Amino acid sequence: MSARGNVMRNLRSAAVFGAAFLVSTISVYGKFQAASNTGQRVLVVSGADSGHRLTATVGQQIEVTLATIGPGQFGLPVVSSPAVQFENVALRLPVNPGGPTQTYIFRAANPGEAALAIRHTDQERNFTLIIQVHGTPKWPVSATVDQANDSLWTNAWTTLVNDVRQTFTPSFSKVTDVEVELVAANPDEPSEEITLMMLGPQDEILAEVSKIVSVSDCGHVSFVLPDGGLQVSPGKVYSIRLSGGTLFGWKYVEGGYRKGSATFNGKPLLANRRSTFLFRTYRGD
Repeated sequence: MSARGNVMRNLRSAAVFGAAFLVSTISVYGKFQAASNTGQRVLVVSGADSGHRLTATVGQQIEVTLATIGPGQFGLPVVSSPAVQFENVALRLPVNPGGPTQTYIFRAANPGEAALAIRHTDQERNFTLIIQVHGTPKWPVSATVDQANDSLWTNAWTTLVNDVRQTFTPSFSKVTDVEVELVAANPDEPSEEITLMMLGPQDEILAEVSKIVSVSDCGHVSFVLPDGGLQVSPGKVYSIRLSGGTLFGWKYVEGGYRKGSATFNGKPLLANRRSTFLFRTYRGD
């Protein structure tokens, strides 16, 4: 199986690792080394920072990049408090055939302290971190919408097992987040992994992010892009592709957003009629 397949399979099968692992992380709190906060909008963290204590401010994006060379892989993170919120994981591109590199994206959400742990199948490679979040935001806490399809939904949807895409034309040079509107189409399970790809004007994959989406919270699903956002060329056409199983459907409408359209396996979603999926993109400063 490919590196991408291993990462995706790992996310689908992973569950919360349990209290024991998180307690073991917190129990070594006194041994954690202090590390300085760079003061940047994105706090960049690598495997070398394991065992450190970092500081962040409310609204700051935290990106933990971990590489696996050879057998084994990292799982989903465990976070001890709402001071830090896990957003999603990005697969770094191009994929290294020797093992995947993943970026775990978090948000400093509330003042306080959080222990963060990401377990590896080889326990000697487990990643741990303490993050102290301060409550004076240096940047806007909420993002600004660039492109959006806010049309009134009329109960139409399609599942994510096929190649379903929405094109859009950005007006600004950076896309930081993408939000899609889903519906629990066949709610046999409580949650499912959803993968979002951003594709460029030449159909090249520019970013790939995944998260576990629950049936109870699928109406507006946000995906945060790595590196603080994706650089794009205003006026050119980009695509959002969603993939998953049959649990969720992507909501769409006839007509709608005018600077793009919905496709299904490379063809218009609706024959002889223009249609669009419900989505929003958010811009960087």
